[in-house]
Amino acid sequence: MDKQDPSPAGDGQPPATGKEAATQPDAAPSALAKAKAFYDQLFPAESPQRKYGPWVVIAAVLLVLLLAKCAMSSAGDKISAASQVRAEEKRVRTTGLLVVKSNRPEATIVATRLASADDPSTDRVNGALGQTLPNLTPGKYAVTLRADGWPDAHGEVAVPAGEQTEATINFKGGSLRVDSVPTGATVRLGKAVLGKTPLVIPQLPPGPAQLSLEYPSWPVVFLKTAITENEEATETVRLPHGKLTVESIPAGATVLQGKRSLGQTPLVLERAPAGSMKLTLQAKDFPPLEVTAAVEDRGETSITPELGTAFPLLDPEELLRAVWVPDNPDKIVDHDGITGPEAPQNGVVKNLNRKFLYKGWLDKRYRFSAVVKSYDAASGRVEFAEQAGALSRYRVVAILTPNARKDRLLATPPAKGTTLTLSLYGQLAAVEEPRWPARVIRLDISSAEVLH
Repeated sequence: MDKQDPSPAGDGQPPATGKEAATQPDAAPSALAKAKAFYDQLFPAESPQRKYGPWVVIAAVLLVLLLAKCAMSSAGDKISAASQVRAEEKRVRTTGLLVVKSNRPEATIVATRLASADDPSTDRVNGALGQTLPNLTPGKYAVTLRADGWPDAHGEVAVPAGEQTEATINFKGGSLRVDSVPTGATVRLGKAVLGKTPLVIPQLPPGPAQLSLEYPSWPVVFLKTAITENEEATETVRLPHGKLTVESIPAGATVLQGKRSLGQTPLVLERAPAGSMKLTLQAKDFPPLEVTAAVEDRGETSITPELGTAFPLLDPEELLRAVWVPDNPDKIVDHDGITGPEAPQNGVVKNLNRKFLYKGWLDKRYRFSAVVKSYDAASGRVEFAEQAGALSRYRVVAILTPNARKDRLLATPPAKGTTLTLSLYGQLAAVEEPRWPARVIRLDISSAEVLH
């Protein structure tokens, strides 16, 4: 009987023996061999991309891992969100909400859950008026409202589960109707402005109350009253005042109190605040004149200020000292070429610095008062008595306006043995040096008006 060939039919190769059998590859390729074969197919050896191939593969693997992680995280977030929604739905079903309203919008709230037989525990919640108080354990709540200056307001509210409850708890108070004479006074409660009279204050805390009433340029007046719960009190406050008449000489001056214009003279103020009233009178060609009127409550006061009293006082001694030049050794000299308003009328230039005199003193208005030496009613010329100064003697001559000549002080000559002292204001028109050897300097005032 012939021996059979151990090799597979049609192979034509002798069977492997010993060491050859141990080194022969497996019939099925390994995973590494498969990956290498796939890589060779994806990036052939002659391909330019084969150099960067490993990095591309690594990046692709990382991207796949990152996408997988994001997908897992998103799924976790969805699960967490769903859990939160379920928790919120449960909280809404098992707790209540409370909104409290009141007639004092600045009030604050303290809500305290009352103990019951089923639940002896208590809860306290603070909040503001109109604010929703959430997550309240169902039950009955004692609510206290607090506002500055008011007694606390109290109430009880039942808060069921799963609902929003609204409650109104008002502060108990009374009202006040307040008026003033004159009307239009600003009413304050502390620092709060309540309005102007006539005024109805609908809500005030019960008990004693003190209000203040303010009127422009008037002293503050205080009102003490009592407020009764659910009642309206009535008060009329008389701001102390009197009648004030303001005239001026001449008329037509604007009367100011502070910066507020009250009108022009002659002016009648039917309701002037009682007390010392400071006024300022302003008129064209006159300096502002400040006056004070003493107004009595329910009284009548009249003042007639003369606007001319606001002019500066003419002091001849001071004037001469300011412009004096020592004696010239040549005594009398000519006017030295001085022309125009600065030139003297008598052509003499001796002791007066005429340029300084003209710039500093002449053509300005002053008031002056002295004993009258003579008066000519026809011309209105008033000559005052000569006076002696430290530098020289001087006399003042004034020419009155036609209106001033009608003044009652000049209508009747002074009685024998008496003197007439006259006060006036006007424009200093000239100061004339004396002719030698006289040393009397004359000061001329023009357009003079009489002061009383």
